[in-house]
Amino acid sequence: MTEREFEDHVLCMKMNGFTVLPGMLTPGECAEAQSALERLTDEERDLPGAPVGAHGMQVYNLMNKARVFERVYQIPPLLRVIRHFLGDDAVLSSVQAHIVFPGAPDQGLHSDGSQTGPNRALADVDEDRRITSHVLAFNVVFCISDYTRQNGATRIVPGSHRIDTRSIPTGRVPGEMVVEAERGSVVMFNISTWHGSSEHTGDSPRYAVMTPWRRRWLRAEVDLGRMVHPDVLDRAGEEGPTIFGISAREPTVDRWKWDWSKGEPKP
Repeated sequence: MTEREFEDHVLCMKMNGFTVLPGMLTPGECAEAQSALERLTDEERDLPGAPVGAHGMQVYNLMNKARVFERVYQIPPLLRVIRHFLGDDAVLSSVQAHIVFPGAPDQGLHSDGSQTGPNRALADVDEDRRITSHVLAFNVVFCISDYTRQNGATRIVPGSHRIDTRSIPTGRVPGEMVVEAERGSVVMFNISTWHGSSEHTGDSPRYAVMTPWRRRWLRAEVDLGRMVHPDVLDRAGEEGPTIFGISAREPTVDRWKWDWSKGEPKP
């Protein structure tokens, strides 16, 4: 990524609430990721309580299930854009696949962070207004398939990240667009940007890997620091404890007895 490209991505994010970064994964990595996801859907779809329905399926904690998914949090140009907005200590909130089946209807517009993030139900005094003055979190979507108008690519309302009400209109919204992107691209958006998948009229599943990121002091979707396998954490190198939120854990003992770098009590 050139300096001009970086500046363009930053400006797009500020203006529109989203940007598209091409070529974050190679064709070979996308093929390997899709093959792994096909295997995992076969292995997990019949498990009790598995997140599978008529129109799609999710697979979670991918970093522990295939080496190719460790790549998604180790791409320097992408990390530069994320950390420009969220800080060098930004925390990865989840690594999960969203697979959309042919025939899936479009998804209603929504913003993310309604369960654990800043867009969840607020206090009465807030009068249904959300925080829009700062970027608090991103969703970072790896296109394992091409993102097209035919296979359920993400719909986005540019500039909606600046609207401070939590209420989102139903139906079509003026300015709404479908974000098309080539396989291997990343579609990255502010979690406050209104978005939703479009109707899937194609004939094959659409594969994507979601890697939401949060500011360090926000609660993540899942506690990856307690889920990541030791060998996966080791391969993440010295940044691993920061990326997985281990260094962001609150002390469970007196502060002076706490090892902040390891997120655990001192021996």
